[in-house]
Formats: sequence, structure tokens, C-alpha cells
Amino acid sequence: LVVAISQSGETMDTLMALRHAKEQKARVLAICNTSGSTIPRESDAVLYTRSGPEVAVASTKAFLTQLVACYLVGLHLAQVRGIKYADEVGAVVAQLQQMSGKVEQVLESMEPVRALGRDLADAKSVLFIGRHVGFPVALEGALKLKELAYMHAEGFAAGELKHGPIALIEEGTPVVCIVPSPRGRGMLHEKIVSNIQEVRARGARTIVIAEEGDDDVKQFADHLITVPATPTLLAPLVTTVPLQVLAAEIATARGNDVDQPRNLAKSVTVE
Repeated sequence: LVVAISQSGETMDTLMALRHAKEQKARVLAICNTSGSTIPRESDAVLYTRSGPEVAVASTKAFLTQLVACYLVGLHLAQVRGIKYADEVGAVVAQLQQMSGKVEQVLESMEPVRALGRDLADAKSVLFIGRHVGFPVALEGALKLKELAYMHAEGFAAGELKHGPIALIEEGTPVVCIVPSPRGRGMLHEKIVSNIQEVRARGARTIVIAEEGDDDVKQFADHLITVPATPTLLAPLVTTVPLQVLAAEIATARGNDVDQPRNLAKSVTVE
């Protein structure tokens, strides 16, 4: 099984990979937002994300719905392979159904993040660190900042910090830290708190995204952004949103068009 993920359904490199997969006799499932587009038509099956038209070039809501679709595929495969029982899958689906309300909660509390974005508009570089599911969230946060604000930004797995990236830290460097729930994987939480202390000791300006009620990180956060308590594996649905808002606000403060970033197209139609 090959899963092809595309907002537009016309992404050329994904389409070419899909065709190659089919030549190799693989079956292809498309996860797509655009009904009737090329990638769903050429796939064996399609799971539509139905997030509505995304006008901006840089994907936001489509990204979140793609995450949800991937969760659903994973849950279904777990059930049919006998790895999870139906009631276990049902419990996660019930949690997923609560996530839209939690995303709304996050959006309603974003004014401090927008103020921080305006304050960071002149930063030379912003670094993002995360562990476990927080690592791809760090990558997404850095990508949004590159796309919208045209700033240098990098996302790192926090466990690799002392293997090189910590050399980038200088006085005042903004470092965004995505902190896992202390309730889920306690060891990961302790380790990223240690990472936050390490970068702060070297002069970093720490911007910490953590679960409500996580008191252990407060003392090490120059800026604390809280998100609703969420099961560990579903956390990216709420931790990604503040990073998207931050990037949009920094870009706006720098006078950029957040919907039409330079050099980018909504659908990549060449390989």
C-alpha cells in the first residue's frame, strides 16, 4: 500500500511517484482535499479531507485534516490487523472528534502569540525543537516561517541538540520548544525540559508550547504558549496551530503577503 498525500491532487512529483508505485503493482490510497483531481482519479481509493478551499499557498487547515486522515488510516489498519480492538479504536476516534473544539480553543487564545510575532519580526533566525511527535511539528513550524516570513528557520529533533545544532545558539536567539504532555511519556518530558534549560543557559529566548497545567516548564519559558490537554499522539493537531499563527503574524509584521508568498505556487506542477 502506498499513500499519496496532496492538497490539490495535481502535485506532479507525488503523481509521478504514484504512477511508479502502480507500475510496481502497489495499491495506492490518495489522501486529498480536491474532489475529482488527478491523484484521486489515478488511485485505487481516496480519502477526501474535505477541509474546504484553501486559498493561501502555504497549507494550514489542509495540513491538519491530512493529519486526521492519516490517524484514521492508521487506526483502521490497526483494527483490521488485530493490533487494536474495536473499542480501543473507538476511544481514539472519540478523542479525534473533540479536537476541532480544542483547535478553536487554541485560536481564541492567540493574541499573545500575535504580539510575540510582531516582536520577533526582526529576528535573524528562529530554531524549533521537539521530541517524538513534537519533532515533525518543529519541522512544520520552521517550514511555515520560511514560506511566509522568508526567514532562516530550522527544526531539530531535540535529542540531537548537543550533537551540533546547539552551536547556533547565541544571545537572544528565539528557540521554539514543543513540549510533550507530562502525563503521556514522562521521560520525554523531562528530557525536553533539560533541553530548554540548556539553550536558555546559552542565551536563547525560549518560546515554549506546553499543555495547560504543565508547571515544570514555566520557570524556563520566556514566553509560554499553552494548549489544551490532549492525548500524546494527537498533540500535533493543537501544537501546530500556534506555530502557523506565529509565522503568519511575523510575515504580516514584515510586510509580506501571507497568502501569496514569493516564488511559491499553490500546486507544484513540475517535478
